[in-house]
Amino acid sequence: MKPTRFAARALFAACALSGSAMAVEFEFSGFASIVAGRTRGPCTESGLATDYSDSCTRFVADWAHAGVYTDKASLKPETKAGLQATARFAEGFSATAQVVGRIVEHPAADLEWAYVTWSPSPSWTFQAGRKRVPLFFYSDFQDVGYAYPWVRVPPDVYGWDVVNFNGASATYSANVGSWALRSSAFAGAETSRKNQYAKLLYDEGKDVKWPKIAGADLELSREWLTARVVYMRSGYEQIDRATGEPDVQESGDTHGTHTAYGGSINIDYGNWIGRSEYSVFDRSRYTYKATSWFVSAGYRIGAFTPMVTASSYTESTRFPELYDVSKWKTRSASLRYDFGKSQAVKIQVDRLRDLKAPIPGDATLVSVSYDVVF
Repeated sequence: MKPTRFAARALFAACALSGSAMAVEFEFSGFASIVAGRTRGPCTESGLATDYSDSCTRFVADWAHAGVYTDKASLKPETKAGLQATARFAEGFSATAQVVGRIVEHPAADLEWAYVTWSPSPSWTFQAGRKRVPLFFYSDFQDVGYAYPWVRVPPDVYGWDVVNFNGASATYSANVGSWALRSSAFAGAETSRKNQYAKLLYDEGKDVKWPKIAGADLELSREWLTARVVYMRSGYEQIDRATGEPDVQESGDTHGTHTAYGGSINIDYGNWIGRSEYSVFDRSRYTYKATSWFVSAGYRIGAFTPMVTASSYTESTRFPELYDVSKWKTRSASLRYDFGKSQAVKIQVDRLRDLKAPIPGDATLVSVSYDVVF
């Protein structure tokens, strides 16, 4: 996705605001993940688009970027690298840009982040430009494989047609007794051209629009516990690229609004690790409602972290005669080994069982990754 003019102008404004500042401090960082995987299992039917349904088995590891593993070993679905630069000006102003390259479709680099930040006090932060839609706990660092214990964040929860947006946010942080509080409100819009999520489901090219995005989240943390809730509302429209016309939904509408909400609870108690998240995408007024969740537990043993994870995705609809709902569940086991400085190797086995109106189809995925931050 290319940044809009809004995001580019936001970065330009930050440079202009630096004005006669005596000095500008630059910070650079990066990350990379090399991931290989292969599916196994008996041949099963698939409801994916033609380009992805030929294989005997397939596993969608990254819905947003059409990262699909098949019974042929591949590095393409999830291998990526990113570079981030931040320029810090006087008076609490900074500008940040992040470029991420993926090989899932062809070697290319996209400007994922391009925003300016103003922090007038330790409690308040304002940002404007291109950012991640903060729908999930790991949204801001979903691309940074080193940041989480698995090979990938559970795709049953982390998988929708829009990932970034152009807009603004305000964040407030404070300590309330023994709790650390962080809350933000955000607003903006996004148009995803040649949408990769839709590419998994349709043979025809689609554009997806989320206008009038507005939402808020609240995060509380104390010692070994972190809890977060989020709510978002936006418009929704899917446009056929060949005709330029909006697709008609099952309700007969060509566009409408949807809501998303959910929460997460994370535990780090001694060597014990607990991760969980629950999410609802409600498009039921004109198509369907999707509920997803995952629960994960692990235990650190020196440099090793074994984890077990259960996750699920379930749809419901008001239009059963027109729309076939989907339902599947995944059970996973993973092992992470940390070595060197900011490096990790992980191995993971995922077993997906498609329960209704098969989309990906049953599959077992074996994958291994090397993750680094620098």
